[in-house]
Amino acid sequence: KTTARTVTGSKKGLHIDPTKLTSNELTDLGVKHATYNIPLSYIIGPTTNGSYPTINYTYNGKTYQFNGLTIAEYDFVFSNLAKRGISVSAILLNQYTPAAAHLVHPLSKDGFVCSYYAFNVAEPAGVEHIAAIGSFLAQRYNGSNPKIGKVDNWIIGNEVTARTQWNYITNMSLESYVEEYAKAVRLFYTAIKSENATANIYVSIDQQWDRNRGGTDNYDGKDLLNAFNTNIASKGNIDWGVAFHPHPVPLTWAPFWALPANYARMGLVSHAETSKFLTMENAEVLTDFMCKPAMISPTGQVRSIIASEVGYPSNQGQEYQAAAFTYGYLQAASNQHIDAFILTNQTDSPIEMAQGLNYGLSATDGSHKLIYDYYKNIDTPNSGAYTEAAR
Repeated sequence: KTTARTVTGSKKGLHIDPTKLTSNELTDLGVKHATYNIPLSYIIGPTTNGSYPTINYTYNGKTYQFNGLTIAEYDFVFSNLAKRGISVSAILLNQYTPAAAHLVHPLSKDGFVCSYYAFNVAEPAGVEHIAAIGSFLAQRYNGSNPKIGKVDNWIIGNEVTARTQWNYITNMSLESYVEEYAKAVRLFYTAIKSENATANIYVSIDQQWDRNRGGTDNYDGKDLLNAFNTNIASKGNIDWGVAFHPHPVPLTWAPFWALPANYARMGLVSHAETSKFLTMENAEVLTDFMCKPAMISPTGQVRSIIASEVGYPSNQGQEYQAAAFTYGYLQAASNQHIDAFILTNQTDSPIEMAQGLNYGLSATDGSHKLIYDYYKNIDTPNSGAYTEAAR
C-alpha cells in the first residue's frame, strides 16, 4: 500500500503535550512535525470498557487483541495532528509488564531494572506478536482514514546507543548487540512497509558520537551506525534512517555554542568526525558521515535524518533558552540533510525539571516562556524575534 507522505514546508517540530490538543497552541506555534511515544505494553490485550471494545486483528493466520480504549486515545492524538497538517513520528518503546513479558528479549530478563528493553526477536511468540503490532499500527495510521490520523515515521526504540538506560539487554559486544537490534528494525520495517510503503523507519541514537570508551554499557553513535549498516547490508539492504538527539553538552547547559570552561577543556565537541559529542553546533559531523558512499541508501540517496529530540533548558535564563533554540533551528534549516528539528517539550515536565531540564516552551502552569514566541516566529524572517535572535 502506498500513502502520500505529509508535506510540511518546514522542519519545525515539537514533542507534544496531549493535554493541549484541544487548544489552538499547536496551530499558533506553526508546528509541522511531532513526536509521540507508543509503549507496546500500553496497546496490547483486551479492554473491559464497553464503549471501546477490544480490537481483534488477524496477522499471518493468528488473531491478536489490542486495547480499544488506548487505541482510541492514539486515534484522538494522531487525528488532531493530521488535521493541522503535522507530520507524526511515532516512537515504539518496549516496557516490561507481566502481560507483555513475551515482547522482551530473553537476554533482557536477568533482573536488571530499566526504562525500556530490547525487543524479543529470539523467540517465535515475541517475533510474531511484534510483527503483528507493526502491521496493525501501520495499517491503522496509514492515512486512509482522517478520523484516525496518520503516522509518517516510525522510530524503533529510544537512544539504543545507551544499552543500560533505554534498550536493556545483557552485556555483550557491539556486534552482538547490533545483531539483535537490527533484527528488530528489520522486523518492524517489513511489517510497517507492507501496510504503508512510504513510511520511514529510523534507528535512534543519542548525542554521544565517538568517545571511544571501550565499554559495553553504552555504545558510540558512530560505531553503532557503522556496525548496523554493515549488518543490514550483509543481509539485504533496506532504506532505514537516523533519528538523533543533539542535546547540549552538558544537558543542563542551554548556550551550547559556548561550553562551560571545565567541559571546553575536555574538547568534547568539534567539527571533526572524531568529535566526542553531537550538538547542533556540529550536526554536520553526522550528516557528512551519512553522505559517505558506504552509508548511502539502496536507492543511491542520503538516508533520511531527523533531529527527533532536542532540548534547551531555561536554567541559565529564558533568553539563553530562546537563543539556543534559534541557533539550533537555523543550523538544521541550513543543513539539507536534516529533514526535521523536533524540540522537547511543549510543556515543562516535573520529572525532567527535577534533573535541571526545564525544556518546555511553557511552564507547568501553562504560562509561555520567552522561547514560545521565538519558536512561533522562527519561520517568518520579518518577525522581530527572528531578526533579534539571528544577530
